[in-house]
Amino acid sequence: MKSSTHSLTHSQLLDLASPLFGLEAHAGLQLWEGAALVAAARPPDVPTAAPEGAVRPWVETQGLGIYAPPVVPFPLQPMVPALLWWRAGAPSVAQHLVALLTTRYPQAHGVQVASLDTAGVAVATTELALGELAHVQAPAQQTILCYLPPLTLAADLRGAETLRWVMTRLLGPAGCPWDVRQSHQALRTTLLEEAHEVLEALGNRDLPALSEELGDLLINIMAHSEMARQGGHFALEDVLAQASSKLIRRHPHVFGTLAESDAETVRPTWEQIKAAELAAKGRARTSALEGVPPGLPALAAAQALGRKAARSGFNWATQQQVWAKLHEELEELAQAAAAGDTAHCAEEFGDLLFVLTRLADWLKFDAEHALHDANAKFRRRFSAFEAQITAQGRKIADCSLEEMLALWRTTK
Repeated sequence: MKSSTHSLTHSQLLDLASPLFGLEAHAGLQLWEGAALVAAARPPDVPTAAPEGAVRPWVETQGLGIYAPPVVPFPLQPMVPALLWWRAGAPSVAQHLVALLTTRYPQAHGVQVASLDTAGVAVATTELALGELAHVQAPAQQTILCYLPPLTLAADLRGAETLRWVMTRLLGPAGCPWDVRQSHQALRTTLLEEAHEVLEALGNRDLPALSEELGDLLINIMAHSEMARQGGHFALEDVLAQASSKLIRRHPHVFGTLAESDAETVRPTWEQIKAAELAAKGRARTSALEGVPPGLPALAAAQALGRKAARSGFNWATQQQVWAKLHEELEELAQAAAAGDTAHCAEEFGDLLFVLTRLADWLKFDAEHALHDANAKFRRRFSAFEAQITAQGRKIADCSLEEMLALWRTTK
């Protein structure tokens, strides 16, 4: 036996751990020194802070805090047992380990812990929840040995593979009788509903709801991918490969050698790469307006079409010209209304809305979101307006226009 547990080999640590934790076989056991495991969880090629003059991370660009990297890749296989060790005199290692491991394992996941003296003799052993691991006390010269039992697939709820397994069960043999009768086309409505619920959570700035709704959207992606796999068309791996390769390919200024740090210079490069991708598929855009999904809401589609036309060079030179066009369309609508021509009114009203989306682009906001927010504001104010009238024991129809206007002003 060596004089210090800090210099024990993996084989010696296994020999010590086997009787302590009742390990019958070592095959597949993951062995990690604590600080090395924490270091392995840092994403490759992602600096902890932006170098001088480089693009700052999202959270700092938005003024929301200090950047903290995610645990990517997760360095352990949760369904395989692991043996960890670290010096008791380095309590920060245990704290970092708990923070790392609980990104995947439940806080209550049971672990076995032993403290070894410098001769490798177990001084104390205990069982505790993973979340309590940082509170283990031992003299600084001792070594902490921790056995991390595996998670079952069903218990690995924070892993993407578990969601995939759930979907495989639902759509597989002896699965759900309702789910197996669905199709890609049948799930279109569900996909649309979930996407709108994501948008609603965003509109309400409700981040807990956003987390849940993004999960529901992910369920749809998993379902379509598993249906396609069973049908022999593509699998989830193909979806992931296409998404990752596309993002890497379209960001040569991040993953390659192209030097671009300004958002305005990134867009032309992005469009050039997209055109090259189409050409590689034997396709080419015949119009600058291609690529706007026909299912977009009309206001969003109008802004997307106008933006694409503007990128091709079809745009006003100044914002004042947009305002002039807006007043022109408003006057044409007034003339159509004065003539009592409903069809012409609808046409001019559409033109007016389209120009408004162009103005939104010049003013740098999303027209669809603006209208969504306006609708929400009207709902809030009208509800308060109704509540005031109800509190008076009256109905809206009982109020004069002057009374309604006065009450409406109070709700604002």
